[in-house]
Amino acid sequence: MKETIIRLLGSVLKAAGVSVVIAGVVYVTQGPALVAFVISFIGQFVISYFYNSYIEVKAAKIIKEQQLKELEILAKVTFTIPCAACKVESEVVVNPKEDNHFICPNCKARNAVYLSAEAALVTEPIKVEAI
Repeated sequence: MKETIIRLLGSVLKAAGVSVVIAGVVYVTQGPALVAFVISFIGQFVISYFYNSYIEVKAAKIIKEQQLKELEILAKVTFTIPCAACKVESEVVVNPKEDNHFICPNCKARNAVYLSAEAALVTEPIKVEAI
């Protein structure tokens, strides 16, 4: 809480300093210095608000893009699969959302990878007493 108040006071003092300089320039040029001070003081906070909003939206967009890239990477799985022609094993990246093909580095045959899912019954081991 104390740090927040110190940061807020620092921002207000910086904005006031810039506004005093602007008001001084306006005063020297025979203009309304008080109006210039108020407009520049408020204007700095308005500009700061829009700038910070832009930065937050940009950061959120970058984070979302990174999360999507991470999900794409996690969706891919590497398997060691034997070639259908020569039976030489190759490491193949498999993505369940796409058709998966690979070319065997040994015989250059084009292979397709088919994924299948099965259900298995979960059982508990039978306890057998030693004889």
